[in-house]
Amino acid sequence: MLFQYDYLPFGLGAAHFPYPLSLAAGHSPSATFQIGQAIGKEVASIGINWVFTPTLDLLPDVTEPLTASQTFGRDPGTVSDHAVALIRGLSSQGVSACSNAHPNGSVTEIFRSQSPTELAGHVDEQSDQPHFIPIATVINSFRHDSTQFGAAVHEFSDPEQSVQGVRTACNFVLREKCGFQGPTVSSLLETPEEGSVCAKHAPLMTFQCALDMVKIPKDSADRRASIGILESAVASNILPASLIAASAARVARFKTQYLDWETALGARQPSLSLSTAQSELAQRTYRAATTVNSTGPSPLLGLDPNSVLLVLTPTVPRRHPNSPSDPFEPLGRALSRSFSRLRHVPYTLSAGITENYRPFFQRATAVILVLCNTSSALVESQDEVVQSVQNILRVRDATPNQPRTRKVVIGAGDPRDLRDAFDGWWSVCCYEYSRGALEAAAEVVLGERQATGKLPI
Repeated sequence: MLFQYDYLPFGLGAAHFPYPLSLAAGHSPSATFQIGQAIGKEVASIGINWVFTPTLDLLPDVTEPLTASQTFGRDPGTVSDHAVALIRGLSSQGVSACSNAHPNGSVTEIFRSQSPTELAGHVDEQSDQPHFIPIATVINSFRHDSTQFGAAVHEFSDPEQSVQGVRTACNFVLREKCGFQGPTVSSLLETPEEGSVCAKHAPLMTFQCALDMVKIPKDSADRRASIGILESAVASNILPASLIAASAARVARFKTQYLDWETALGARQPSLSLSTAQSELAQRTYRAATTVNSTGPSPLLGLDPNSVLLVLTPTVPRRHPNSPSDPFEPLGRALSRSFSRLRHVPYTLSAGITENYRPFFQRATAVILVLCNTSSALVESQDEVVQSVQNILRVRDATPNQPRTRKVVIGAGDPRDLRDAFDGWWSVCCYEYSRGALEAAAEVVLGERQATGKLPI
């Protein structure tokens, strides 16, 4: 049996590992290899031998803000280098990676191709395109590992067209053109129809697509129905038994390579020393990722410790089970080491910056505005927050004999939040709002160390 871990960068112990975008900002594939080792060591210690990571997609122009951190950025070379490094780190601990590839945009034309000539033309056109390079690079490096191949089935008008398109892409693109020999995992349950007819038919569609494995429906009734549909399809030869046999052979070869019964049955909870080592590694990686997008030193350098520091943070969902109820609390605590008169004031994108905030601005010597939009539906709301803060400070700084406010903006999510000019603001990006990322950003803002990260977009 393979034990699978649907990877998010939560350590199973005390560590919270950086998201891929943070790893890319650190511009060190060797550090990403060490993170892969750490993840592999930790999951192997409890008997898990298969991890669903990394994502091979390039950061798209339009995406949900919170999903941006799950990619290695927009440069295909950077994505390729870090993906390969992470997989090698996992493999060094006897853990297999299941890469996630979700071809989109013009690659969809490969799925729609009908004739062999048309198909070959579309594949040749796309093989040198940026979004195809990481997929080909990883497959060339790990031909026997597994990959989760996103079919984008909702882009097709009917299930039959979906099956034909994905089967074409799998057999011709992955197997024939790229030489991939490992098992493929279907993401058919990750469609809007999950829990409905699609969930019951997902296993059948998986084998019809020439894919090898699928996440079975969560609902027990759907599970029983999907097994019955499979049995009927085999009995009526709608699904040739040879397809299932080919898939079983690929999965068996894959299991032979990565399944270690001694590891799985003898697993123990991660030790305290292991968790401590993982946490230290994660913190070094967060420090390497922190990026400054402005020139000159931090405006907080030389500021009187008795100055009032206003820290404005958005309300966001918790992304780590061990994080405090306010995920930005670690940032406030880190900054308060140098500024005891710190005022940590949350805001919501829906309500914005109202008149109730004005007294905080009037008393503040310095303002730190944290941006972390969590929904594409709130992009305009975040722009309005920024504009409101800018307007209040513009009026305040125009007051006679009033010293200019020192201003810092921290991007704790999608770095594209900072792409618009912030006149007179010192800009820092830490890519996520985990404790480690925020503490690393605070060190840079306080001038305790220099930032070395680079924007991966």
